[in-house]
Amino acid sequence: MTLLHLSPAPPKARRAARLVFLFSLCLYGATTGGSMATDIMTYEVTKAIVERGSVAMSYNLFQMDAHRGVDGRYYAPFGIGHALYSVPFYLLGRTAERFTGGSVGRLESLRKGGMTVGSAVAAAASVWLTFWFSWALVGRIGPAVMAALALGCATAMWPYAKFGFNAPLATLCVLAAVYGAWIGARSNRVWMLVLSGAGIGGALLVRHELVLVALPIALWLTLESWPDSRRAVRMVSVVALPAIVGVVITGYYNWTRFGNLFDTGYLRDQTAGFGSFWGGVAGLVVSPGGSIFLYSPLLILGLVALNELRKEDRHTAILLAGVAFTLFCFYASVEHWDADRSYGPRYLLPVTPLFCVPLARWFDRAGAGIRQRVVTAGLAVSILVQLPGVLVDFSKVGHTPEIGYQTREVRRWKWSFSALALNTRAAVTAVPRNLKYLAGVEPRPSLEPAVGLARDFSAQFAYSLDFWWIYLYYLGVIPAEVSVILGLLSLGVAGAVLNQLRKNQGR
Repeated sequence: MTLLHLSPAPPKARRAARLVFLFSLCLYGATTGGSMATDIMTYEVTKAIVERGSVAMSYNLFQMDAHRGVDGRYYAPFGIGHALYSVPFYLLGRTAERFTGGSVGRLESLRKGGMTVGSAVAAAASVWLTFWFSWALVGRIGPAVMAALALGCATAMWPYAKFGFNAPLATLCVLAAVYGAWIGARSNRVWMLVLSGAGIGGALLVRHELVLVALPIALWLTLESWPDSRRAVRMVSVVALPAIVGVVITGYYNWTRFGNLFDTGYLRDQTAGFGSFWGGVAGLVVSPGGSIFLYSPLLILGLVALNELRKEDRHTAILLAGVAFTLFCFYASVEHWDADRSYGPRYLLPVTPLFCVPLARWFDRAGAGIRQRVVTAGLAVSILVQLPGVLVDFSKVGHTPEIGYQTREVRRWKWSFSALALNTRAAVTAVPRNLKYLAGVEPRPSLEPAVGLARDFSAQFAYSLDFWWIYLYYLGVIPAEVSVILGLLSLGVAGAVLNQLRKNQGR
C-alpha cells in the first residue's frame, strides 16, 4: 500500500489548512457561551496547579470518599492531561478577570469561561487535522476542506467546542494517534510514528480508557507491514516509546494520590462500572438520548463511505473501523454509556473524525448525480441537528424547575426528555424572546442573585441564548446595542474567513 502524496504539501493546501483552522476557531469563539457544564473537577485541579502548585482539590467536591487520597486530601479521578492543557486558558481567564476587576458574573466566572476557550482550540485543531488526513487520502483540497468542515459544523464537535468537557481534547489525541500511524507507516516517517505514540499517551492522560486505541493501531501496523515482521516491530516500538511515557506519568500520578499504580480514583467509585453491553449498543445507536447517529446524522453516510473505502483501500478502512469499533464496544459496556447531562453521546466524540475522513472521497466524486444530493442533504440535516445544542445550553434548559427531576432511563429513552427535544423546544422559544430583549421590545429580565454552589452562569440564565456576548448584556456589563455589534462582528469574522477559504479553492 502506498500513500497518495509523499511530496511536501503545496502552498495552496497549507493555506487551506490554516484557513480551515482559523474559520473553525472563529466560529467556535463566536458561538461559545463559557459554560463549564459538569467538568468542574478539572477546573479545580487546574486552579490548584496554578494557584497552589498542587493537584489536590481544595475540598471534597462531590462528597465522595472514593476521591480521598492517601494524604487525606481529595483528588479528581480523571487523568492529569486535561488539567495541564487548561493551564494557559485558566491564566487567560484570570488575566481578563483582573482587567475587569472581577466584576463579570459570579466569582471566577471569567476563569471558568477562559477554560472553555481550550475546548474551542482543541476542536479547531481536530478539524485542521481532519483536513490533512482527508487531503492525504484523496489528494484534492476541495474534498478535504468539505470533510473537515463536515466534522466541524455537522457533528457534535460544534456543541462540545462550547463547553469545558475534555471531549474535544480527547478527540484531538485519538485523531493524532491514528493519523500519525497511518502517515508514518505509508511514508516511512519516523516522526509521524512518534506523533502517533504521543497521541496515544496524551489520550491516556486525558481519559484513561482511551489507551485502548493502542491495540488496533499496533495490530494495523503489523498488518500494514506483513510479511516484514522486522518492520512491524520497528514501527510498533517507535509508537510505543512516547506512549509508555504517558503510562509512566499515569502510574506515578495514581501512586502519589491513591497509593496504587492502577487506582485512578474510580476503583472505589460506585458510579463507575460496567452494565449491559447490548443495552449500551442499543442506546448508542437508537436511543433518543444517546444515539450517535441521531446527534450526528452525517455519520450514517460516513459509515457507508467507510464501507466503500474498504473496497479500494482495505487497510485504511480496517484502521479507521478498528479504532472506532474498539471505543464503541468499550463505551457500550459501561453503565453510564450516555455520559449523562450531555448533548448526545459525549464519550463517542473521538470516533467522529474517523467517519468524516472517508467522506472526502464522496465529496471528491459527488459530481452532479444522486451522491451529491445525498451528501448535501446529509450535511444540511446534520448541521440543523447541531443548532439546538449550539443555541441553548443543555446543562441549563435540561434541568429547569418546569422539567423537574427525571430518571436516567427517562432521559435516555423518552423522546420528550431527550437533549435534542428539550434543546429544540427551548431554542424555538429562546430565539424570538432574546430578539425582543435585544431590540428593546421587551425589558431585560431582572437578574436574580446567584446562590448555591453553581459553577457556571447557572439556571437563572435558562432563558438566554448560549452566547458570551448575550450573557454580557444580561449581566449588565454592556448595552444591547453593543451586544448585537459584538455578535455580528464575531460571526462576520468567521464568515470572512470562510469566504477566503472558498476563494482559495477557486484559485
